[in-house]
Amino acid sequence: MRTQKWVASVRSRAFTLVELLVVIAIIGVLVGLLLPAVQSAREAARRSSCQNNLKQYGLALHNHHDTKGQLPSGAPPNEWGAHGLSWQAHILPFAELTTVYDKLDWSNAKTVMLRDANIGGAQLMRAFTTGMIRCASDDGPLHQWGDKNTGFAQGSYVGSLGSQRTPSADGNCNQYLQFAEVPAGNADHGNAWDLGGISGVFSRLAKNSAGCRLADMSDGTSKTIMVGEALGKCQDHLEGNWSFNGFNNAHASTVVPINTNTTCFGSQQAAAEAGQPNPQCFTKSNWNYSWGFRSRHPGGANFLLGDGSVRLIQEDVNHTTFQRLGGRSDGLAVQLD
Repeated sequence: MRTQKWVASVRSRAFTLVELLVVIAIIGVLVGLLLPAVQSAREAARRSSCQNNLKQYGLALHNHHDTKGQLPSGAPPNEWGAHGLSWQAHILPFAELTTVYDKLDWSNAKTVMLRDANIGGAQLMRAFTTGMIRCASDDGPLHQWGDKNTGFAQGSYVGSLGSQRTPSADGNCNQYLQFAEVPAGNADHGNAWDLGGISGVFSRLAKNSAGCRLADMSDGTSKTIMVGEALGKCQDHLEGNWSFNGFNNAHASTVVPINTNTTCFGSQQAAAEAGQPNPQCFTKSNWNYSWGFRSRHPGGANFLLGDGSVRLIQEDVNHTTFQRLGGRSDGLAVQLD
């Protein structure tokens, strides 16, 4: 009789299948409620880290300006095709990376050709990465055309051409050319030897003597974009963060609305399914689309302004306002809310 009571007591303390399913359902609901909050917190942390990177860029650029009287230009004074270093390489000493900078042979511009991995420290330079150049939200590859020792390091930030013409390889994919700033003239893709042909702050070819000065931002340093986010997976200029012909140099124009991702997909169908404008222009060589500012942050991208401040600009910002923020001296200064 005692044995029967003990068995009955044990059975009364066990979970029934229904109770177990209820508990699992409750846990599922709680996880469903908490997951968005966790994801939101993680994205906030990534966005904050990304903004901190841009603040470091701001300090380095301003230190360069204080020392040399101007910002670094988009390329050294060597002929087209020599593949000199980008402005990103020139700020290394001002970003506490003098040891890397000093390993480069600056005696002859051609000795730092990044395509030759064995000359003038180029192998070190083209593969070099530091936390400053990458946003935690960037899901693209860290290196292209090689591994971490020889591949071209891909950053997440690009110098601004301003409201510049960036014609596509396909003449049918130039829908944004109409928005380019007229004073920028015919310096397509920022290929100007001086700032006179550039709407924004950086040129792909301007000689060192033609670097932008803060005084050249006559619209106001707080109203001029200097550097912004970009995604290498949407680009075809993949010579890396340190080459003048890599997308991180000066391969972004404000004529393209923020987070226009048409060229981030491998097919017209994929771009169409993602709701991108003119999905037939998905090819990365359609630079009127691919040379734009974009990020993986929901709703916008981070930008460094000329005064060193950093802010997230929403992707639904007025298109005209965004273009004017790109132009450093268009006489059409605007103030973000």
